[in-house]
Amino acid sequence: MLREHGRWLEGRGGRRATGVGVPLAGADLRDADLRRADLSGQSLRGANLRGAKLGRAVLAGADLSHANLTWAALVEADLRGAMLVGARLAEANLADADLRRAVLRSADLTGAHLAGARLGSTDLIGTNLLGTTWGEGPLRDDPDDGDQGPVLAGTDLRGADLAGFDLRGADLTGADLTGADLRGADLRGARLFRARLAKALLEDADLDGADLEGCDLRGAGAAGPGGERATGAAPHGAIRPRVVLAAAIALAVGVAGARGLPAVLGGADLTVAHAPAAGAPAAGAPGSVVALRGTGTGSWVEVRERDEGGTTLYTGMIDPGARRQWDASGPLWIRVGDPSSLRATIAGRERTFTGGTGDFLLTRTGVTRL
Repeated sequence: MLREHGRWLEGRGGRRATGVGVPLAGADLRDADLRRADLSGQSLRGANLRGAKLGRAVLAGADLSHANLTWAALVEADLRGAMLVGARLAEANLADADLRRAVLRSADLTGAHLAGARLGSTDLIGTNLLGTTWGEGPLRDDPDDGDQGPVLAGTDLRGADLAGFDLRGADLTGADLTGADLRGADLRGARLFRARLAKALLEDADLDGADLEGCDLRGAGAAGPGGERATGAAPHGAIRPRVVLAAAIALAVGVAGARGLPAVLGGADLTVAHAPAAGAPAAGAPGSVVALRGTGTGSWVEVRERDEGGTTLYTGMIDPGARRQWDASGPLWIRVGDPSSLRATIAGRERTFTGGTGDFLLTRTGVTRL
């Protein structure tokens, strides 16, 4: 199939890949070139598509549940109605992909690029959006009839940078948007029933037709001249969408008894050089050297000195077999996308991370989940 598809792409005859008659569930398709392939409705459950080229591929209605799409290129791919439950899409490029009505429950999109992606009626409950980037660009003004916004009911979006986002018709029932930046966001027709918007920035946000019953808007307002929060009105102006969801936020979904499923939405900072502090290790210090090693499918991490407000030491993926280390004079705060695929070495002793996506503190005594 791949050989014939390659010839078709080059215009030397061959045949466009369709997957008909080819068992693709669980198939090893790492780095495969399937650009413009028509795999609509096909079952690729559990397939290994790590690094695959799927630009402009038609995957509408395909079953990609639990597939490995890490590093996959899905630019302008048609994923309408696709099943991506539990799929691994870390660092995948989904720019301009059509994800309307796709189901991505509990999928891992850590570090994925979604600039221009269409998310109408997309089910993102429990999805890990840690470090996801969304790019810049105008809001879409022509949604299809009957198209609705993404389902984000009960999610924790505290401090999220959603300025200029198109959230028309989004289901944000019971969501926590405390301190979120929603300036210029399009929330027309959104469900914000009992949502928490305390201290959120709402300058130029369009809430026409939104359901705000029981919504907590205490302290919500605009930003001052220096970007600080202000309770009074601020001059209106064009708000450009931000490039990165800059805050690191726990995304714990609570719909129909599903509360407690961890997923995180956070910023994708660049690596920051770290100069070791002078002097003896502080109390609670994990030792002079702390190392993190990727296992399994690797994990996205954010590493900071001391606590969540400390200096950023590193943000990004640690691939399987890759290793990062730091000279630490004090505790290290770490946010981990996939704890099962990460190991820490502290004072020469290997430590493991437990549970789902979350925050941890590394000290001389080991790894503590926060």
